[in-house]
Parts: sequence; structure tokens; C-alpha cells
Amino acid sequence: MLLKPEEIYFKFNEESIEIKIPKKLLLVLLQQVNRHYEILKYEEEIINNFAIRENINNTEMIMTKLFILMAEPYNRKEIIFEISIAEFLVLRDLVFCNFSLPHLRTKMKPYIQHAYKRFYDDIENIFGMIDSDEVKAYWDYIKNYRIKGCILH
Repeated sequence: MLLKPEEIYFKFNEESIEIKIPKKLLLVLLQQVNRHYEILKYEEEIINNFAIRENINNTEMIMTKLFILMAEPYNRKEIIFEISIAEFLVLRDLVFCNFSLPHLRTKMKPYIQHAYKRFYDDIENIFGMIDSDEVKAYWDYIKNYRIKGCILH
């Protein structure tokens, strides 16, 4: 069944994905998400459009959820991180970019580096299960968003 881009947008914001995260990566991820947020806020000052605001909103939600998970007082090695598909796409881009930069990987301690590689592989496996045409339609929709009478088009 082919969905319209607007339907995909709402689907990606309503449906969620569960990701296992090694607890030792929470701080690293939070630092990376925070840096991503700072960059987006700077970019918003230059280019203020729906796509930037949407990415900022998703990044804020990721940060909030990571803060909550960090405060959980349990001693598990892995935790379940539940995020919307839209939030997942932002997280995936962030993890992909950070993993692709060798100088960031070499700054990590070896046990963190190994856990991050596994996390990266898990993210890529989940990403591979999402329909690529829907992902493209989602990104195209938020990049080409226009307001007409306060209704999404």
C-alpha cells in the first residue's frame, strides 16, 4: 500500500521503535545528541524552516528520553530505548556521522568503541528494515513543507 508523504510523516511520528543500548553508551550518546542540538540551533538562526525545526524537536525528544534513561536506578547492562521512527532517523544520522569520523572513534576508550560499533551495527540493521521509499518520502516532505492556511501540504 502506497502512502502519501503526509501520511508517512504522521506514521513516522506516531509509530515507535525499540533499540537496545548498552548503558555505558548513554553518556556518549547524550553528548553527541547535545552537540547535534547545538549545531541545529545555530543553523536555525541562519535557515529557519520546518525541516530544521522538526530535527530540533526530534533531537530534544531524544535528549529528554536519554536523560530519563540515565536517571533510572537499575543495574542492567543494556536498556531499551523507545523512540518514534522520526526520532530514530535523526539518531541514525547522528550515529552514522559520528561513527564515520575516525578521529571521534579514536578518542573513545576501547570498550566504548566496541560497544559503539555494535550499537552502530544494530542501528543500521533497524534502518535497513524501514522502507527506503518511505524514508525518502518523509525527508522530502519535511524539506519541502509549505504552510498554506496553517495546513500541511
